[in-house]
Amino acid sequence: MFAFLWTATAQMQNQARAKEAPKTQPPVLGQGSAHGEESPRALELTRPIRPWELLSAAGTRAGLLGDESGRMEAWVYPLKIFRDFHLKIHVDGRVLPADSLARTLITRPESSTIVYAGDTFLVRETFFVPVKEPGALILLDVETESPLEIEVVFHRDFQLEWPAALGATYESWNTQLQAFTLGEETRKFAAIVGSPTAENAQAEYQTNYSQSEENSFRLGATAKGKETKLIVIAGAMTGLAEAEKTYKHLSSGYSELLKESADYYREYLKQTVSLDLPDKQI
Repeated sequence: MFAFLWTATAQMQNQARAKEAPKTQPPVLGQGSAHGEESPRALELTRPIRPWELLSAAGTRAGLLGDESGRMEAWVYPLKIFRDFHLKIHVDGRVLPADSLARTLITRPESSTIVYAGDTFLVRETFFVPVKEPGALILLDVETESPLEIEVVFHRDFQLEWPAALGATYESWNTQLQAFTLGEETRKFAAIVGSPTAENAQAEYQTNYSQSEENSFRLGATAKGKETKLIVIAGAMTGLAEAEKTYKHLSSGYSELLKESADYYREYLKQTVSLDLPDKQI
């Protein structure tokens, strides 16, 4: 009896809503109104960090692969560039490992963002790989109440995808590019890792009494307020000159590339996915 009354009431409410609602075409995922009154909504998912979960940002020619703690490896297919990429945050006389501060994950078709939160600062690290470029970008949006500086750390892992292999490899710091350049003995395969604001570079070393596999550089201090920092990764199969060309293109055109990638995936979803929902907020 109660089920019958509930069903009848629901039907009456639905009929009333149908009479009141304007007759429009069902919305299509990723589109605005038919008259262009609304701009397309960004497709976005947000949840708390699970540091053990896999995280990636990938295009057709490159990829960033790692986990939600922010530790990553970089590829420009079929070339692996580095592993164990992570951040250190220098603030108030302390050095804080960023992975211990990871709080929130925001993922979109074109990028993934980790939000790090401290007592007096917030850092949003966005991993982005353009659809058709042989490289990747990491954007760091900083908001702080006290002076803060971010240090970038990675282990060089310059090699081809198994079962291929490279011979002797090397790296050096290029002061003009403000980046590490990576290469091998035939000078065919090359990569660049750096930033337009990079400074205080520390390279890996090996001696009879100590060694370190870490390479690092700092991105410059943010005194207070908001600032955006950029990390650029580029690779090439035809020599360092081609890698340098890609590095400069990514450094100067990342905003447009991000927009192009968002438009690409929005159009892809428009052509492949269609949802009819009673509530456009769902």
